[in-house]
Amino acid sequence: MSDEAIPEAHHVLRYVKPSLIDNGALDGSAFVMRESESGLSVNWLEFFEDGNFPDPVTAIRDLARISLASTGRFAKLNVGQTKEYIPAAAAGAGISVDLAIVQDPLSAEHGFDADPSHAEIRGLPDHGEDAAMVVGDLIAECVLPPLIPAKAT
Repeated sequence: MSDEAIPEAHHVLRYVKPSLIDNGALDGSAFVMRESESGLSVNWLEFFEDGNFPDPVTAIRDLARISLASTGRFAKLNVGQTKEYIPAAAAGAGISVDLAIVQDPLSAEHGFDADPSHAEIRGLPDHGEDAAMVVGDLIAECVLPPLIPAKAT
């Protein structure tokens, strides 16, 4: 685990399954951690912009360890804007949030290639807390349009 902070000018992608998208609007539950998670799984987009990868989104698709639905989408978040907006907006709702967006590379295992672009959004409320959905909705407000198709067309 590297825990390297991702630069604020950079972006992360979060896969959103089709059932959490309604006419282009994202359900905030797409940004709530599961019970067993310590951070929200995302991928660092600019990690692959070194010239060795013609398309960073394709590299992220190729390394995915989940099934990507043809109507699923990637939500793009700017790291700095998200880290600034969420704590301020959450404080207005009486919720204290101290976000960190860090690289959390995955090792090769179980037939999957290593994923050095894997990252996590940390400092979110736990799955069972009432604040988790409020913060999930706030993260959904930070998504930059357009949503990116999860599968190549």
